[in-house]
Amino acid sequence: MFIGVDYYPEQWPKSRWPEDVRLMKELGVNVVRIAEFGWQLMEPEEGVYDFSLFDEAIDLLTENGIKIILGTPTATPPAWMAHQYPEILPVDENGVTISFGARRHYTVNSKTYQKFTRKIVRKLAEKYGQHPDVIGWQTDNEYGHEKSDRSYGDEDRMAFQEWLSNKYGSLDALNEAWGTVFWSQTYTAWEQIPVPRKVFQEHNPGLLLDFDRFCADSYTAYNKLQVDILREHISDQQFITHNFVFTELALKQRDIAKDLDFISFDNYPVWGGLPEPIPPAAIAQQHDLCRSTKAGKGYWVLEELSGAQGWSHIGYLPRSGHIKLWTYQAIARGAEAIVYFRWRAARFGTEEFCHGILDHDGKPRRKFEEVKEVFNALKIFGDEWVATKYKAEVGVYYDVENAWAWRIQPQSDAFTHKQELLRFYSGAYRLNAATDMVSPESSLDGLKTVIVPVYFLTNPVFTEKLKKYAADGGTVVLSYRAGVKEPNNAVTEITLPGELGELAGIEVHEYESLQNGQQTRVTGIAGNIMDIMSPATVWCDLIEPKSAEVLAVYRDAFYEGTPAITKNKYGKGNVYYIGTAVEDYFLVRLYRDIFAQAGVQTIELPDDVEMVIRDGEAGSKFLCVLNHSTTASHRVSLPKGTWKDAMTGETFKGDVRLQSLGSFLLIQ
Repeated sequence: MFIGVDYYPEQWPKSRWPEDVRLMKELGVNVVRIAEFGWQLMEPEEGVYDFSLFDEAIDLLTENGIKIILGTPTATPPAWMAHQYPEILPVDENGVTISFGARRHYTVNSKTYQKFTRKIVRKLAEKYGQHPDVIGWQTDNEYGHEKSDRSYGDEDRMAFQEWLSNKYGSLDALNEAWGTVFWSQTYTAWEQIPVPRKVFQEHNPGLLLDFDRFCADSYTAYNKLQVDILREHISDQQFITHNFVFTELALKQRDIAKDLDFISFDNYPVWGGLPEPIPPAAIAQQHDLCRSTKAGKGYWVLEELSGAQGWSHIGYLPRSGHIKLWTYQAIARGAEAIVYFRWRAARFGTEEFCHGILDHDGKPRRKFEEVKEVFNALKIFGDEWVATKYKAEVGVYYDVENAWAWRIQPQSDAFTHKQELLRFYSGAYRLNAATDMVSPESSLDGLKTVIVPVYFLTNPVFTEKLKKYAADGGTVVLSYRAGVKEPNNAVTEITLPGELGELAGIEVHEYESLQNGQQTRVTGIAGNIMDIMSPATVWCDLIEPKSAEVLAVYRDAFYEGTPAITKNKYGKGNVYYIGTAVEDYFLVRLYRDIFAQAGVQTIELPDDVEMVIRDGEAGSKFLCVLNHSTTASHRVSLPKGTWKDAMTGETFKGDVRLQSLGSFLLIQ
């Protein structure tokens, strides 16, 4: 198993390098990622290339048995390029050109930038593409991160118009799709179509969604540009990946992933200014999303947090046990390699307060010792654990286009797509069901339940899959605002929930958007939620059952007694519709009934405890148990049988005590 660090030799005196490598060997590092921000050193002036610094660093590392991942340096074009070729710079929605001075200061639509990209990637590939100790390549760094996913300049506008022409073929078709008759927006020439810069009110929803699609396709094409050059020159033994950030950017990671050997991910459970880490369910959801991006294929974590992070503001200091816990969580959910960010905190530059395994003084202390403990453990059982299989029983729908549609029209100041997706995911996470993220392209075979949160922008292919899945005996969970939009971002003319009405067995004639601070209540009237009450926030669909039975009704509103949650028999399957945002405790109770009926395996544990089971060879099982609480220890009931600690060999049966931030791997 590869376990390593992100290293920036260019940021330290060469006299320090041998000590860094000595400490890396003591730690157990067997791979480092380097060079992703090194363009100025590689090409100090146009057409002049110098790889001597990286040659020295690579020689020192590889002589000590450490393998190399090389990053193409295109996330940081050098100052001379921005000065001589300002057309490479991106433009924001106000028409302001983004200045040189940070990173990601380019637009992928710049022909000039594409030309320079081809040159530097080709030079790197020719230089290191057959190096026996360079095991792989990372293209660029965190595509689209920090609002660099959208650019609104003149070159972007011309590329957008060409993209639209290719998509629609005629202006008549575009005008029809967008409904440009509204507000006299009809276009009579492609050149009239703008990029969505700032306007007095809001742009046409169809234009906005297509612009996001265009931006995503531009990044997919830009990544392929790099991949094609690398494939031409590198060894078949070297892989190509990219380290994604999954934050609903105008990117289609699944499309980009088709050109990669596997995907990678940057895992930051806490960041600058946050008083505490994000919820464990949110971290788990990100890992599930990574695993599903390339149809269940394992992924790498190329940046795993190892210290307090931040630029001008510093985030929460990870407690003792956090590094191990977040590492184990990643591997349990599909990570096949872990690379920690960063080896040592920088003394200068924007990331001075992104702390690493070593802090600014370069001396090994608590974090170093914790990472060493993790490395030693993974040397014992890491390869065997990574080789096991993760078998999901519950799929949770995520389509980035649906997220874009919600960003364009959130409809309530209490709504964020990310939070509502997490709301419906968390119910399954709290029951320790084996979850996966599914998309329109995903197969639903083998899943016992499919949860489809806030399915606002429908996808005809996925809708038909859902109908067949339910008809064949699957269980579907829909939520409020399902079936509202067609793929062109226009509202359906079919009574809501549109194409899903027969599936859900309901109609929605009216609804209420609740803003921050507003709420009503729902009361369960059947099953495990009988007589249980929850606040109802964000949205209230007023449901009229057609063939569905009622499970919960609204309280405290003029629509008191109106159905809020229903269950419908569809073919051999069951379809639930949750018409409002309910609290976790209520949703967990509802999910208990849904999962029991569907045959989903659940494990009841304290809220802070996560348990992931993976199947090994010859019937063996690997059980990862994680206590995310920083203060409370928990007694945890293990699944039936005798379990052995993979590290110590100690055996357990029945209950075990898990200390705060405790994590271990058990084998059966």
